[in-house]
Amino acid sequence: MSVLAAAPASAQQEKRPALTRRFAPEAADFASTALADSWDFGQERDLPNIAGLNHKGFTNVSMAGGRWKGQAAPQANIRLLQSWTSLPNGRDGEATPIDADTYTHISIRMRLTGHTAAWGELSWYDCGRLTQVCRGAQPVRVFEGWHTYDFKIERDPNRGPIDWAGEIRGLVFTPSAPGGFIELDWVRVYQPTNDPVVVTSRDTSPATKIIWDRDRVPGNNTPANPNWGVVSEEATGTFNVDAMFPGAYHFYSLRPDGTRSLVNTLKVNKRPRPRVLQPDAAGGADYATVVRQDPWDFSQASDQSFLRNMTFTIANGELVGTNTGPTPSDSGFRVTIPQDKLINGSRFTNFSARVFYEGDFSLSGNPGGGMNARIVWRTVNGVWRVSEDIVVFPGWNTITVDLDDTPPSTLIEGGATSSMWDGQQIEVLRFDAHEDKGTRQFRVDWIKLTENDKPVNGKVNIGYRDLAFEEGTKARIYLDRDGDGIGEHQIGYKVMVPKHNVYRWTVPAQFRGTGEWFVTIRVTDPRFVTTVATSTGTIEL
Repeated sequence: MSVLAAAPASAQQEKRPALTRRFAPEAADFASTALADSWDFGQERDLPNIAGLNHKGFTNVSMAGGRWKGQAAPQANIRLLQSWTSLPNGRDGEATPIDADTYTHISIRMRLTGHTAAWGELSWYDCGRLTQVCRGAQPVRVFEGWHTYDFKIERDPNRGPIDWAGEIRGLVFTPSAPGGFIELDWVRVYQPTNDPVVVTSRDTSPATKIIWDRDRVPGNNTPANPNWGVVSEEATGTFNVDAMFPGAYHFYSLRPDGTRSLVNTLKVNKRPRPRVLQPDAAGGADYATVVRQDPWDFSQASDQSFLRNMTFTIANGELVGTNTGPTPSDSGFRVTIPQDKLINGSRFTNFSARVFYEGDFSLSGNPGGGMNARIVWRTVNGVWRVSEDIVVFPGWNTITVDLDDTPPSTLIEGGATSSMWDGQQIEVLRFDAHEDKGTRQFRVDWIKLTENDKPVNGKVNIGYRDLAFEEGTKARIYLDRDGDGIGEHQIGYKVMVPKHNVYRWTVPAQFRGTGEWFVTIRVTDPRFVTTVATSTGTIEL
């Protein structure tokens, strides 16, 4: 484990340090690649402040200025990724597991206050819950102040049976077993790419240190500032660029009297962060809009037709519901389906809903728990199906479920050999928002049941963007049968533009009628660094 610490600087001398390289590509890391969104704590979604969900044992939690902060009780932990034995919703480790054979190292930029030294722990899980039988872990020695903890992830045999290998669905960090005040600047689970940069001081004065600095302003290099550190207290040191976030790193020598050398700069170039925007999991044409000719947007009470253990009002285009007796944990409502316009299960296969939940998060069976939703339906032959749990969270949720391509053993509660959706006529569709035994209010903005995206007049509009866009970036566009990111057929090649890009593809005769395809894009920046992204939904050709 490499630990980069910190010390102050001022004044100036000559002889800038020598670097073995001045430019390096950012190493691929899991969050940037799989989520197109780094764990840099620049936005709430990186680690939402939901006690019991994203962290446990923390108080006074806040996120501001690109830092996550909280007061930790002993053994408090931070849950960067997790999953449940349920249908994935949001940033679920089942939907976006970590490829542990690719991403083998982790770096954590953290400040500990309240302990001069302590033991923390990194733990991981390869199944759908944070349980010991699915767990691997290793200890992490932590110190007071800002440090970059950078190490290869390897199992301690005494802490769990699971190696860091295959698909990892849960990642938990216990910053300090005794507790303390914690600040996080970033977490990177990364793929080693570059040789470390060797930094050599040209100052022969005794006790000279080599400093790295993000803003080249030594006057603000205080213990509270995470944007600087010590490379070495010797004449030569190494700097692992793969552990660091992209940007400019300035190096100088610092003497004990506070004078410093001229600066030499290393630039870590940000990798592309592509996303495919269309097709997506939300699909295309909506049943209620095109068949019922009245979307389930809850602008009027007639969008629902039957209540079960709940009351509701319609306000501001939302159904505002509250569960009631006699069985408050089994509440729900049906959306209106005209009996002369039943749902064609072969056509409309993608369920989605926009739902807001009041209260706290818990999956317990006690009042205040039950934060799991379900979809229930009945076919014209009288067969009922109840979906597996969909774990939901306080605040707004956009739930999406593929009722056709999700295996029945995964889709249906208790498992099944058939989902009884594809090829069926659906006469009842019910949404159970939660299973709280207490009283919990929720709001539903809309429910949709859509078909897959399809060509219109023989043409498909493929939408995509690069969140780290640079001029000269190019995209190759592929059809991808199984969504594995490899891509079987290249269908386009375009120079990218900022923000939203659209590739308008005319479907050739040989692809018509070939069924469902994901879209994969390979985005290459001007320095020939490539990142791949795949659509969340399919095109049906």
